[in-house]
Amino acid sequence: MQELYPQTGVCFDHGNQAKLYMVYTLGCNAACDHCLVESSPRRREKLELDVAKELLRVGAQFGKNFLDLGGGEIMLFPDEVYELARTAADLGYYVSLNTNGFWGRTPERARAVVGELQQAGVGAIFPSASAYHLAYVSIDRLKHIRQACRDLGMVYELNWVRSHRPETDAFIQTEMELDSETIFPNSLTTAGNDAGTIEALKVVYGSSVPDDIADCGSLQLGVNPHGHVIGTCSMTNRNEKFAGTPLFIGNFHDTPFDELLRAERDSAVLQFIYRNPHPALHKRLIEDPSLGRYYQDTFGTRRYYSVVDYYIDVFRDERVMAGLDEALR
Repeated sequence: MQELYPQTGVCFDHGNQAKLYMVYTLGCNAACDHCLVESSPRRREKLELDVAKELLRVGAQFGKNFLDLGGGEIMLFPDEVYELARTAADLGYYVSLNTNGFWGRTPERARAVVGELQQAGVGAIFPSASAYHLAYVSIDRLKHIRQACRDLGMVYELNWVRSHRPETDAFIQTEMELDSETIFPNSLTTAGNDAGTIEALKVVYGSSVPDDIADCGSLQLGVNPHGHVIGTCSMTNRNEKFAGTPLFIGNFHDTPFDELLRAERDSAVLQFIYRNPHPALHKRLIEDPSLGRYYQDTFGTRRYYSVVDYYIDVFRDERVMAGLDEALR
């Protein structure tokens, strides 16, 4: 299998098959309109620390070595974050942290927290900035975190997403100095806290045929407090849309995690899309002697808001899946 990672950045320095994205909590001190897992202050679901540490231990046995921590807002539980990061680092994981940055209220506070995260084993911080986040977290706090990361040598990469408010987008790009940054396009997950915003974002992002879908490394193992084990970090709140496809691997509350990781490892389809980002599968299906014409006639002109939704649609087709399983083994 060819390894294709055209992007740059710490996330792309590790193969998707080695990554573990952990939604530690669905609770958050914000309720951003576009939040794909529908986090808010009302949510209480979170992983127990001991459960999360056991997932890391088992994951390491199956070759996982990149941990991406997130939520919700995981820094609502800083002591647990530090302990979890120490455990992960001891197991050989590179640890990255997603956060809305609420804790960077002063330069001094930002520097202190970044230092504590660094000492615990966190290697990279990914603060979020968007028109929706600014309703809850001021941009000054993100600037404090950026400067603290620069001062302390912490890897810093900003999670910025387009909104349906272009003036606010332009403000963020200027304030956070994004004009000189490489911005990786990604597609839209059509789930969130505000249905009206999601409809507006559909217009902003648009849909694409398989030839043109953007993919920003969306395929990697993800877990959440519900116990879901999904083959993508683009999880939603309940993840119903993944049911019945190879992307829904199982629930670790019902099935031992090692069995689920074994199933992930043995899935020819998952391992192919982990190692060969879009449009590799699309091209392979087009060129397949027995499936190509059927696939092109069926899926070639369908439109999708995300590469994940494209995979879901293809994986629900019994004829395609029968031929694909055989071709990839």
